[in-house]
Amino acid sequence: VLGTGSSGTSSPLLPAPTISEGSSPLPNGPGPSSESSLSSAVFSSKYDSEIRSPKKSVSFSGKDQVENILEEYGQQVRDLQKKLSDNTEQHEQQKFALRQSIIELQTSLENAMRDKESLSELRRKESQSQEDHNSRLRATVEELQAASLLQEEMIKESSSQIDYLKKLVQGHDEVFEQLRNLLLHYEGGPDRKTYGYESVASLRISYLPAAFARILQDFETEVIGALDRRCFIAITLWSFSCSFCFNNSIERLIGEHEQDLEVLREAAKASHSHASNIQSQMEIIQEQAKNQKSLYLRQISQLEGTISQLRSELREAMRMSQDKIEDLEKQLHLVHSEMTDAQIERDQYSQESGNLDDEVQQLLAELHKKDVELNLEKEQNKRLWDRDTGSSITIDNLRRELDNKNMELQRLDSVVRSLQMECEGQIQRQMSAIKERNDSLERESAILAQLNSTKDKLHKTVQDLNERKLSLDSAERVIAELRSSHLEKERVIERTNDEIEKLRGRVDSKREEFQQLKSESDLLRNVQSDCESLKVQLVEKEKVIEILQKQIESMTEIVSQHGRTAGSMETEKSQLIKEVGEKKVELQEMKNLQEKKDSQIRELEASLSDMELEKVKLMNVCSERLRILKEMKLEREELVNEIKASRIELSALAEEAEIIKNDYREKNEEMEAIVSKLKMQLKSAQIELEQTRATLKTMEGSDGHAMKVAMGMQKQITAKRGQIDALQSKIKFLEEAMTNATKEKHYLKEERNRLSQELGCMAALNNKLAGELEILKSQDKRLKDKLVTMEAALDKFAECQCIIQRQEQEVMRYKLQHTLDVKVSLSFHGSFKNISESLQMPSKLNYTKEDPLRDLKQLLQELRSTIDEIPSAILPKAESDSDPDLSSTL
Repeated sequence: VLGTGSSGTSSPLLPAPTISEGSSPLPNGPGPSSESSLSSAVFSSKYDSEIRSPKKSVSFSGKDQVENILEEYGQQVRDLQKKLSDNTEQHEQQKFALRQSIIELQTSLENAMRDKESLSELRRKESQSQEDHNSRLRATVEELQAASLLQEEMIKESSSQIDYLKKLVQGHDEVFEQLRNLLLHYEGGPDRKTYGYESVASLRISYLPAAFARILQDFETEVIGALDRRCFIAITLWSFSCSFCFNNSIERLIGEHEQDLEVLREAAKASHSHASNIQSQMEIIQEQAKNQKSLYLRQISQLEGTISQLRSELREAMRMSQDKIEDLEKQLHLVHSEMTDAQIERDQYSQESGNLDDEVQQLLAELHKKDVELNLEKEQNKRLWDRDTGSSITIDNLRRELDNKNMELQRLDSVVRSLQMECEGQIQRQMSAIKERNDSLERESAILAQLNSTKDKLHKTVQDLNERKLSLDSAERVIAELRSSHLEKERVIERTNDEIEKLRGRVDSKREEFQQLKSESDLLRNVQSDCESLKVQLVEKEKVIEILQKQIESMTEIVSQHGRTAGSMETEKSQLIKEVGEKKVELQEMKNLQEKKDSQIRELEASLSDMELEKVKLMNVCSERLRILKEMKLEREELVNEIKASRIELSALAEEAEIIKNDYREKNEEMEAIVSKLKMQLKSAQIELEQTRATLKTMEGSDGHAMKVAMGMQKQITAKRGQIDALQSKIKFLEEAMTNATKEKHYLKEERNRLSQELGCMAALNNKLAGELEILKSQDKRLKDKLVTMEAALDKFAECQCIIQRQEQEVMRYKLQHTLDVKVSLSFHGSFKNISESLQMPSKLNYTKEDPLRDLKQLLQELRSTIDEIPSAILPKAESDSDPDLSSTL
């Protein structure tokens, strides 16, 4: 009995150090897992000690092995706790990083939506500006067509006027031929003589007045002879003087008429040259209008082609995006269904684990109470054995107590067996849960396959983005080259504009000089008229001097008597000779000044012709530059179309990127949920593993089986850890892909800003070109006004020609009347006089009524005012040369 008592008392005290060793490192573990592991370890150690205490008397050989196994399991538990703490920290860090990435993605999505709205507004504005530009171009085309029609009408009217002028010239030539025929008929008569000319047919127009004057002189001599024969000398002298005065007046009128004819011929030549210039300008304008029309037609065809291409591309992009959206929606439905299943399973597991935790805590409380009671009983037993070892009463009491304890131990054995049965049921449940977990892992593999497919799609989209970037880079290079060429062309245009302004300034200065020279020429003409008057006075004085010299020669004898008077006359003569020399010197100086002024006028005329040639060249250069600007407009429009297409593609890519980001976000959330689920499962598996270890330690004869089960659980745990590591690596890869996507988005934003700046530059160029078009329209209006003034001038010129014809008819009438008056004899003077008066009456009435010379002078003054109003850019050189002739005639 003592042996059994000693063995029974010593057996419960042996496992105490193992309990302290196994429980000392466990409180460092985090959370409820560490508390459950601690309680399970305490329970297993105490329970093992209590179970094995009655059996140590029989077999005490497996104690050391069990302690070593417990130490190993305790060390493994510590390592697992450390790893779990590290994993939890990493998971929290990953959660924080994922939350930050989600916030960044939300901000990027908001920015992308704002960019999309701004791009839509820009597209709307661009479409409106393009429509306005097209309407303006159509209006300009219509205006150019109307201008071309007006110019054709003007050409027709000018050709009709030219034909009318040719007819007038032919009429003048016929009149001159009739006059020549009259001279031939007059010279072919009897007792007629020639006047130093070879033949009347070879006479020039300038010699006709002299011939008529000499013929009239013959008539006058005949009249004088007839009057000498038939009338008195006084009547003949009176008639001769009257006829001489009348002939002088006729010669003066004929000279003025010839001068007017020469002026009108020069004006007709100038109008003909001006009409030819207008015709050439009209041909140039027609060619330009045809070229512009062809260019506009090309632009319209190109725009229609680009619009059709863009529509087809938009349809394809919409179809592709719809297909992708449908596929992604299907995948989302599948993932949501799997997520709901997983959440239901997780809730079930959490409920079961909560129930088990409650039961374990209750058992731990009971075990703690029993441990306290056992400790108290052990202390009491020690005291009793120390005080009285020989008393049988105490031994019997102790035996009874030991029997009671054995009964309690048997009851506890039954409880433990029931707990073992429960643990076996839990293990079976865990095996079924493991199977379900394997199924969930298969589902996760399917989800991973879907993730891989989405990754492939992302790679494809990244490749497409790279290709689009390359195309955008090439387009940017082309745009940069076009910008450089455009800048160079703008510089050349600015230089030419500066040159044109300089030349305009020079032309203005030359015009001012020309006006000054005109004023000086007028002054010279006035001085010439003064000199001519002085010459006339000098001639008169020379005649007087000659008369005086003759008188002095005839009266030399008288001069000898009157010496004093002769000295005074000599002094007057010397003074007059000095005055005559001074006047001659002044006349020579005036002639020299006039020659200098004439040379200056010629030089200015030459410089004006050079300036006109330069102006023509500059006009050609400006037309070429306008053509270049039109080509630049076409290139700009093509680039704008390309930019629009690239913007549409960018918007489609942005939408695809947003869709992919949403998919990635959802899948990332799903992966986070799966990771959290796996971690919870891992924690529950670790707790169950510890519980199974504790229960397996209590089982007899099943150590090897427990080790196998523990190794199998460890293998499963390691497999789960590998899966977790793989998922973490995939999450990192997805985060890197998101960072790359954000970088690409920033790059696309910069490109969009740059493209918007380029569009601003192109809009400024459009505004500049619109201003130039308005300037050209104003110039066209001015030219139309000037053409109207030219038409009025031509009408006035036609009126002048009509007046000249009337004057020619009147001159011919006067000449016929004079011939009739001369040929009529004095005997029949009365009868013919009545006839001539009856013929003269209507002419005199017409002359008094019309006064054609005065009207002609007024019309010439109006013509000169209209010609002065027309600038030198339109009028040719002939009209500028004809102005001084007109002024001289006036």
